[in-house]
Amino acid sequence: MNTKTKQFISSLPYDLPASIAVFLVAIPLCLGIAHASGAPLFSGIISGFIGGIVVGTFSKSALSVSGPTASLTAIVLSGIKDLGNFEAFLLALLIAGIIQTILGILKTGALSAYLPSATVIGMSVAIGLLLVIKQLPHLIGYDVEEFGVEEFDLTKEDINESYHDPHEPKETNSLMLIVHAVRNLQQNVFIIGIISLVAFWVWDRYFSKKFKYIPASLFAILLGTSVNIFLGEFLPGGTLTQDHLVTLPVFKNASELFNHLDFPDFSFWNNGTVWTLALTIAFASSLESLLSIEVVDKLDEENRKSPMSRELIAQGLGNMACGLAGGIPITSVVVRGSVNASSGAKTRLSAIMHGVWIGTSVLLFPKLMNKIPLASLAAILAFTGLKLARPAMFKLMFQKGYSQFLPFLATVAVTLFTNVLIGTFCGIIVSLIFVLYRDNQGAVIRVESHGKFRRIVLGEVIGFLHKSRIKSVLEEQPSGITLEIDGTRTLHMDLDIRELIHDFRKNAYHKDIKVILGGIPHMHNDIESLKEEMNESYQRLLTNNQQWVEERTSEDPEFFARNAEGQSPQVLFIGCSDSRVPVNVITKTNPGEIFVTRNIANVVSVDDMSLFSVVQYAIEALNVKHIIVCGHYGCGGVRAALKGQATGLIDNWITHIKDVYLKHREELDLLPDDKKEERLIQLNVAEQVVNLYKTGMIQNALAKYGFPKIHGWVYDIRNGQINEVDYKDLLTKELGGLYGYPK
Repeated sequence: MNTKTKQFISSLPYDLPASIAVFLVAIPLCLGIAHASGAPLFSGIISGFIGGIVVGTFSKSALSVSGPTASLTAIVLSGIKDLGNFEAFLLALLIAGIIQTILGILKTGALSAYLPSATVIGMSVAIGLLLVIKQLPHLIGYDVEEFGVEEFDLTKEDINESYHDPHEPKETNSLMLIVHAVRNLQQNVFIIGIISLVAFWVWDRYFSKKFKYIPASLFAILLGTSVNIFLGEFLPGGTLTQDHLVTLPVFKNASELFNHLDFPDFSFWNNGTVWTLALTIAFASSLESLLSIEVVDKLDEENRKSPMSRELIAQGLGNMACGLAGGIPITSVVVRGSVNASSGAKTRLSAIMHGVWIGTSVLLFPKLMNKIPLASLAAILAFTGLKLARPAMFKLMFQKGYSQFLPFLATVAVTLFTNVLIGTFCGIIVSLIFVLYRDNQGAVIRVESHGKFRRIVLGEVIGFLHKSRIKSVLEEQPSGITLEIDGTRTLHMDLDIRELIHDFRKNAYHKDIKVILGGIPHMHNDIESLKEEMNESYQRLLTNNQQWVEERTSEDPEFFARNAEGQSPQVLFIGCSDSRVPVNVITKTNPGEIFVTRNIANVVSVDDMSLFSVVQYAIEALNVKHIIVCGHYGCGGVRAALKGQATGLIDNWITHIKDVYLKHREELDLLPDDKKEERLIQLNVAEQVVNLYKTGMIQNALAKYGFPKIHGWVYDIRNGQINEVDYKDLLTKELGGLYGYPK
């Protein structure tokens, strides 16, 4: 026994009852949608039959079920009206099927991957809400509206011609329909509807696992039909009239059935309206099929994914068959697929068999079918709707953020008041707005501020739509800075963006901004003024050196000769690398008086071999008497550590400063931001002084010589003043009573 045979045998007990459940729901839907479309009623049955057998055979979707859909009723209605006859419409449908098949062969189904998930979920929820809203009147016997209509607003085609009620002319939308339905409750219908609802719920909750081959929907229909027969037998006038039952056409023989078939009129092949309508049907049907497959695939417990392009081919073949045999357009339909999934179907055999049941019922037992209450079918669809539109879905989408919730909400709202296609389109538009907004923001990864120097880091792909964002960022830059536009990450840049940057760079001198281009493809720092500035700044160093030599020599002819003999500084200065802290200038000392080492944020780290090589040499070779650890206000390293900014390789270094912050966090977090930074700078100096005292190098020198004396300074770049830092309390707390340090 081969694998396919084994799969068929194992899935048949599930697919057979599921196919019956779907078939029973599909029959009135097919008839109602055909009526609302302005087409012959039997065309809906033909489409249901073809949707099951033809599409089911060629599709690779496990659970999807195809048939007429309410969302295309407006297209069909206007198409038949514009063409003047149904036969010309069938030609348009045949051509639409050919177009769909070609789209599938061209693999355009892959475009479904670009459908926003929020929109797909919104469509599913909207259909669920529509099912609940639309089934309420049928549950209580107000069957003014044709079964299967999904539009919020009602047209004359949506009205059941055989049902007469004084409120009928007032039915303009679904809400008014519900209001009038409550006022016109039919007691016998309501009893059957409630019994069917309860039967579905009880079976689904308590018996579905034990009797897994009998779907709750099938049980509800059988029970509802039995109650209808019982009421007719035992209660005078209790049986339901045909207005509240399924109404299949009854044919006396096969020839009478054949007379109900319509065929395409090929004489309209050169009619422009036919081709326009064909394109409209092809694209609308394809879009709804792709959306429906996305929804139904999410209901699959085995998480199987349908090949979308193959689905377009199947739908195209199905619509070609409908055009040839007198049907109306078909698509994959969420309602039928949902009933199929909830009924326990395992494979596409269920969809094929449901088509077989549709054909068989018309030929062999239409009178039996016409005893099924619409209220029982409405109960099944209402439960299906509740499963699709669970309140938890709204909470879940809200928790995902506005970028997901608003497209979801737009899809739900617009679908409710228009149709699936318009609602989905609106959801996609709202999703696209968020995508464009995030993409626009991502054009500039970050703007780094380093005082007089700023850097704008660009993203990987910069297109035309990013122009506004980049322009606004460029215009925000203050005067008097050097600005780097960093494009080292950029793989593609639109020509418009290049021109924007070029124009900004060309006119930046008006704001005294010097622009440097960093790694932007096909753009170079070729401005003459920049080249001249670079040359001038370097030559100025050499010129200044000559002037300084002349000045010093004129003041003291032996100055350089004495310096060349050696150095004997009394002070080791451990400072920050910031260029605004020139140690000889701020202390008014001459060359040879201070031994200097610098790093970012004046950190004393035991891992810094360069620093401790300097310290060792200063103590052992130069015999310095003082060591000064000097920080300064406005320190970029401290600021980066405090703000947690990622700045590349320096992140590893400023971890030492982050440790200082964490150590004193309780004190620092009580301060405003500006005072917090200043206090952290002071504490950082104090901690680095203590770090020096912890080293064996300093302890040995103190024991041997009694010096060096260590000092903590903070230089105020705002006024040039040096402020001493008191570190004694911290030193006592850290080292009091150890290594000879006093308590």
